[in-house]
Amino acid sequence: MIRAAILAVVTAVSACPPGDIKDPQYWGDLFLDKYAAERQRAIDVVEEGPAPVTQPRTVLLITGVTIPAAWFEPIVVRLERDGFRPVVYEPPALLSGDLFENARALGAVIERVRAESGQDKIDILAECTGGLIARHYIQAMGGDRYVRRMVTFISPQHGVAKAPWAFAIAGWPALDDLSPGSEFLETVNAAPLPADVRWTSIYTCTDEYIQPYETSIIPGANNIGLCDGFVGHYQFFYDPAIYLVMHGALIEPFGGDDPMAPAPTVPPPGDDPTEAPPLDEQAGCAAAGGAASGAELAIAAVTIALARRRRRAR
Repeated sequence: MIRAAILAVVTAVSACPPGDIKDPQYWGDLFLDKYAAERQRAIDVVEEGPAPVTQPRTVLLITGVTIPAAWFEPIVVRLERDGFRPVVYEPPALLSGDLFENARALGAVIERVRAESGQDKIDILAECTGGLIARHYIQAMGGDRYVRRMVTFISPQHGVAKAPWAFAIAGWPALDDLSPGSEFLETVNAAPLPADVRWTSIYTCTDEYIQPYETSIIPGANNIGLCDGFVGHYQFFYDPAIYLVMHGALIEPFGGDDPMAPAPTVPPPGDDPTEAPPLDEQAGCAAAGGAASGAELAIAAVTIALARRRRRAR
């Protein structure tokens, strides 16, 4: 019975290209290749930007589950153009491991970045699950002393319904932690937002994976929804208009800062509607989007229990 349930789950993703679907790097490479043209175009063709900031600041960019650092290259070139000092952090195993442990590891990274930059406080721009480990570090580990602005984008702050389904397939602890009601999510969302950090969450109402989109809303934060037309999940990495929304959050005066530049007024970007990727393309944060069907949950339930038992035994 258990073997049959596992086989049914694996069959659901049998349309994936050859490779180890339990390897987070597999999904990282798959989506890098799929959007290679869009990413390269955004790197090669850099439009004129806003006036550079008058006080250069270090911005730590944190990747999410299955997201290699290369995804941030279009954002990095624009941050550099606009006077920032971007540093990209790709967590070990593409952030597929335990999120409590990854939050602790992030603390050491921030200490190093602060020492190298000579700045007491830095800003963070984090994608997906990277935003969650940064929240835990800031809220529960004293990180509010070292971070001034915390900006997340396409980040499921309250979890996503298909995370348990994906956890049953891949067995990554991060997917278990992204499951609604997990100890990690309960810990993060029960903790207050420190008042000396400026909080922003940017999301799209038409995210192909993170649904319902309200899961990205952080109570008490500046929540910015891009909901005029279709705005895709991966579009956040290479769309210049979306970059300007991130830029606006990073330059907004806060906590006695001198204004670094006027925040641009940018209408929410839109695009022609396209079909959401099929289920067999979903991994990491992508694997966690939408509401799972009853059949999927029933199939996954057996293997989830076994995977969690193995995780506790380690």
